[in-house]
Amino acid sequence: MIILAIVLATVVSFIASAALYAVPPVSALIARTSTPRPGLPVLAQMASVVLRSLIVSCLVAGLMAAAGWHGAGTGSLLGLALCTLPFVLLMGGVVHENTALSAAAIHLLDWVLKLTIIGAIVGSFV
Repeated sequence: MIILAIVLATVVSFIASAALYAVPPVSALIARTSTPRPGLPVLAQMASVVLRSLIVSCLVAGLMAAAGWHGAGTGSLLGLALCTLPFVLLMGGVVHENTALSAAAIHLLDWVLKLTIIGAIVGSFV
């Protein structure tokens, strides 16, 4: 059952992320403030997004199982708590690498959505 939860959470979080970045004002802001990596095909970029979601889904499942936590609400709260990690990393990008604050905020929102969704789905199965 846990494998099904991980796969489902990975797919749904990927779809949610794609939907966020497809919103015209969001995609325009990211296009304006980010520099695409030359030579990296879109397929490789999308595979990277799926892989990151898979890794995080496994992490959430492992943490919930180890702690003996159950339920979508508990999983969502764990996901929200884990949002501190991308926040800290994105803050470093803004401070040290001149990442646009607006772009970092969109990326943080993406991770808040993904982690909350992953937590809720995984928590429903654990």
